[in-house]
Amino acid sequence: MKVKTANTIVVTTHDSLGPVNGGGALRTLAVIQEMKNRLFKAIVIAPFEPGAIDQNGTLYLPVPPPRKERSQILSTLKFNFRLLARLIPVLGKTDILFAHNTIASIWAPFLKVIFKRLKFVLDITDIHAEYLPIGKRNIAEILITPFLLWYEYLIIRSADRIITATQAMKQHLITKGVEADKIQVVYDSVDKEKIPQKKEAAAAWGVIHLGAIDRQHNVEVLIAAIPVVLKHFPQAKFFLVGGGREKENMQKLAARLGVQHRCIFTGSLPCGQAREFLTKAAIGVITRKDVLPNRIITTLKVFEYWASNTAVISTSADGIREIASAGKNILWFRSGNANALAEKIVLLLNDRAYRDKLASGGFLRADDFNSAQAAERIVDFGIGF
Repeated sequence: MKVKTANTIVVTTHDSLGPVNGGGALRTLAVIQEMKNRLFKAIVIAPFEPGAIDQNGTLYLPVPPPRKERSQILSTLKFNFRLLARLIPVLGKTDILFAHNTIASIWAPFLKVIFKRLKFVLDITDIHAEYLPIGKRNIAEILITPFLLWYEYLIIRSADRIITATQAMKQHLITKGVEADKIQVVYDSVDKEKIPQKKEAAAAWGVIHLGAIDRQHNVEVLIAAIPVVLKHFPQAKFFLVGGGREKENMQKLAARLGVQHRCIFTGSLPCGQAREFLTKAAIGVITRKDVLPNRIITTLKVFEYWASNTAVISTSADGIREIASAGKNILWFRSGNANALAEKIVLLLNDRAYRDKLASGGFLRADDFNSAQAAERIVDFGIGF
């Protein structure tokens, strides 16, 4: 698609771009790089630390990231008021607002009314309000959740172009009144060259959960599976790499079950440091709950596991089923069933040949999800007005 070279594009996201903390940041940075390659004038409004990004001619305007420790809703509102303060001075010369996820675009429906020429492009990999019923909420948050769900889908419907991360999400949005021809599916992706692929000698006994530890990730299932695994393989070690609101609870659960000595909890780490732990494990797990917002996504960790020669065990979510093949590059277990997860872990710890087969299959499958190519597709569809 052809684009006017005079376009000024504002890019927003709530994920930290520097240091990178999360898959949304990686996806957004790849899109920004593709915009640079095409000589678009981009203004980036996002969380980052000064000096953590090579700006290379692109204007970066920092905003503090949303903090979720006390209230997801209040932190999101505070973030968006700060984002709006950055947006207002540049909106007059902006042709396209490109947002990664709705947390960074709650003002978009209003801005489109005020600035008639403004086009709104939404790259959406999560529907955040759908996660709210999973976590702990106070009375006010319980009462406001239906409105937040309604408003998030309003934001999505207001977009001129929408990029989703799965076919399952696309079909779900169509049921919510989004026009099908406004949606393009571009799966999450990975840059294999940036993923460590060699394993340490002790990695044969390592199991990793890479990423945040929040309620929707259901990490308690992995912790509950550990005692069963250790009965068969007492030398097994478990790496829980990431922070989150449930991390302390998972540490307490591990202590109650008497398995804390076989667990490493790293807390939140920049992306590069977190990935280094992939060298310590031969098995990667995805334990997400079987709920709507988890069914319609993939999660970045499946691609990073594949790219690092790590065999994958996962809940059977619709989005992941679109890209993975049981017995070829993934093993499924029933969501919430710790014994079923333990059984799969024991199988792979016991059968190295089968584990290597799964890892090799995933490593090859990762070639189909290249970050640069995904960014090209996002820009082709999203900015091709």
